[in-house]
Amino acid sequence: MADAQPVIKSTVTGWVRFTLALFIATALAIFIFVWDGKYINGFNLPEFLGPFIFFPLLSLVLGYGINCLIQYLSCKQVEWLVQIQRAAIIPLPQIIIWGLLSYFTSMRWPIEGLVQNWNPDEKKALSSGFYGFWIGLYTQSIMNGFAQLCPTV
Repeated sequence: MADAQPVIKSTVTGWVRFTLALFIATALAIFIFVWDGKYINGFNLPEFLGPFIFFPLLSLVLGYGINCLIQYLSCKQVEWLVQIQRAAIIPLPQIIIWGLLSYFTSMRWPIEGLVQNWNPDEKKALSSGFYGFWIGLYTQSIMNGFAQLCPTV
């Protein structure tokens, strides 16, 4: 057993991982709220680009950065290719959710019903922000757990 590798124990607590996941979820929710509320998009881009292209790309970039940060804080080194492979999973559930929301608009009703006096774009923005927040929080929380796994030397 003299040649066994020492196990590197992570020093990143659950609160650090949760706080970083909360940051990403909030950023994603704000982006999709602003996009679906038509507060941005001055170039008149097609509406589907926000949830199906820009939102997944934003989550991929933020997720990759946070995953690398967590692995560095945990292990004092980063496996760049492993982290990009893990981060590539993040957009998949988001694209599925946006597909379901596009097809089953009734999924938006519980959230939109809370603000009946808002205009339709703002209601859609609120429900999109709600789903964007939760899908961002769940996916990033799971990825943060994987990110703190230290590589064997």
